[in-house]
Amino acid sequence: MPRHAYVEYIDGQPVIIEEPPYKAIFLAFGLLTLGTFLLTVGICIVTGAIDADYWWPNEGWKTQSLSFFVLGLLTFLPGSYVSYVSYCAYRGYPGYRFSHIPVHED
Repeated sequence: MPRHAYVEYIDGQPVIIEEPPYKAIFLAFGLLTLGTFLLTVGICIVTGAIDADYWWPNEGWKTQSLSFFVLGLLTFLPGSYVSYVSYCAYRGYPGYRFSHIPVHED
């Protein structure tokens, strides 16, 4: 039986009901939000929508935009993956289950 699951009897037949790992889903949504913000800031610095010389005088703007972009990717990718898997498991799409979401027990 998968973790975070319980057995419920419907019409005399046992049915395994999975509980979503809420903590992992909330953390993934936070990573997705933070990654989106950092990627947006990095792209805005490169395109000139944010004046990097105002915030970091006498420094190259490429360094800041690259750091925002890399950190944005590192947070966006796992956050989007877990958010997508949790959405598909919630909707009941075949092949997606809440047990596919990595959970770190305390």
